[in-house]
Amino acid sequence: MKPAYSGRLFHDQTFTNEMAAAFTGAGAMFLIQPPCDWWFLAWLAPVPWLWLITKKNGSSPFKFWGMLWCAGFLHWLATIHWLRLPHPATSLGWVFLSAYLASYLPLFIWSASLLIRRWKWPLIAAAPISWVACEQLRGWLFGGFTFAMLGHTQWRWTTLLQIADVAGAVGVSAIVMVVAAATVDPIKIMLSERKIKKLWQDEKIVRNGFVVFGIFCTCIFYGYWRLATVPDPLVAPLKTLLVQGSIDTELKHDPNAFQDVTQHYDELTRRGLLEDSSLPDLIIWPETMWRLGLLEIDPNERLPQNIIETMLSESDRAGTLDRSDVALQALCRQQLETERLEPLAIYANSYGTNWLVGVDKQYVTPSAVTGTRYFNCAVLLDAAGRVRETYAKMKPVLFGEYIPFAETFPWLYRLTPLPVGLTAGQQPFIASVAGRRLTCTICYETALPETIRTLIRYCRQINGGPDIMANLTNDGWFWGSSELDMHLTAAIFRAVEVRTPIVIAANTGFSASIDGCGRLLACGPRRKTATLSVEATPDGRWTLWLVWGSLLPGVCVVITVTVALEHWVRRGTLT
Repeated sequence: MKPAYSGRLFHDQTFTNEMAAAFTGAGAMFLIQPPCDWWFLAWLAPVPWLWLITKKNGSSPFKFWGMLWCAGFLHWLATIHWLRLPHPATSLGWVFLSAYLASYLPLFIWSASLLIRRWKWPLIAAAPISWVACEQLRGWLFGGFTFAMLGHTQWRWTTLLQIADVAGAVGVSAIVMVVAAATVDPIKIMLSERKIKKLWQDEKIVRNGFVVFGIFCTCIFYGYWRLATVPDPLVAPLKTLLVQGSIDTELKHDPNAFQDVTQHYDELTRRGLLEDSSLPDLIIWPETMWRLGLLEIDPNERLPQNIIETMLSESDRAGTLDRSDVALQALCRQQLETERLEPLAIYANSYGTNWLVGVDKQYVTPSAVTGTRYFNCAVLLDAAGRVRETYAKMKPVLFGEYIPFAETFPWLYRLTPLPVGLTAGQQPFIASVAGRRLTCTICYETALPETIRTLIRYCRQINGGPDIMANLTNDGWFWGSSELDMHLTAAIFRAVEVRTPIVIAANTGFSASIDGCGRLLACGPRRKTATLSVEATPDGRWTLWLVWGSLLPGVCVVITVTVALEHWVRRGTLT
């Protein structure tokens, strides 16, 4: 009588060893990311997965690749656990996203194995190339998901971090993976023979050691050079007051809580102004913290007569025969839009300085299925209360701020915490604040390397800027979880890649100031109120990342795809 399938599964010693390696690696890779944040372990965490690359697969392909996917699935379920927090419906997104991200582990093992066995590349080359290709693909596909990259674990090591202005965050991931790959053979020898002298007698280990040492030292020397050659700024630092109100998400979305939210942030702002002897050049409130919202009406939208009668005085409507209907419609639209702006102008005027604030905007237009388009905006007002610039978020979060096909099937929104979806903006933010050139991003946009690269290149072509980048975000949906840490880490890498200081106003944290070298100069608390008075010093250096962007990571993708296609053509199978 044959034993049960589960019994046969675990009596297969080869498969048991493979499974132990896969799940050990998954656990180690979880530990190096927040909330555990054992960043020093990152240099060894991939080793169990790398061991699977070096060994000849003794299990059936279905069992082996399925087991790898399961290990990846559990890893991502734990790593992005915070995705389930906003709403019961987002738990489904958490599971689906984890299932999708899990596919990159078998892809990594398989493609690296092909590079070793078909192209005869060493592990220290195959592993980082395949890993970078996988990280780059998940940063490109389906809007991009760039949290929890391997290189992000090293954000504290400022010297190593500087290489990101050449190859991006994935470049740091590659360095970590190269070092991890170089340790596989020494660890195997130590575990099997327990003789250190064997390491010095192995030509391959010695050769790999010299190669890795050379690469690592080059990156460190480059980092020291970049840190030592920070140029003197051509303009003075931008003194900024960051306001972190820590408003619960439920309160923010309460239509009756506008006054409470506004009053809370206003009190914090005035307290921050009193704590400093000099007036800041700029005050920043986080994403959507001005709850009244803006209104814009399409000229093609015809307003009902009752609204015109309500909004326009008798003197405005006097002599209707002398006033065309078009003129009345235009006058009414103007008054409706101005009415929404007036409270903002009053607050800005009372602060006596520039004010950048996150606000929703409704655009009433007959071209929208629902009659209205909604935007997530940032508005810059000067000390006189005049609107200087308005920015609409250009990269709404998939399933977080919009749902594909929801305009065609509006009932999809009943399955989510979103009442409606957001429309993407089309125009970058470029403004001058106290003689400094400022650009702005909202929320998750700082997690997208190519988005920030494109923005900075555009700004520098237009006016030579920006000197500073502002990020307005509200991560209150995630209740102080490790999502806050991952979001901040992504911003640190963006600052290095484009050599532009970033100031962050985050509702629940982390409000922060990051210089062009990726140094965290100031950071607010987690889920607490705070005001941070910071000075953002322009950097302005050009970087190779700005010039060629994802060229080097793209080469890794091309290599990985090429070896895969060659395998399919020659063998016609994945096994």
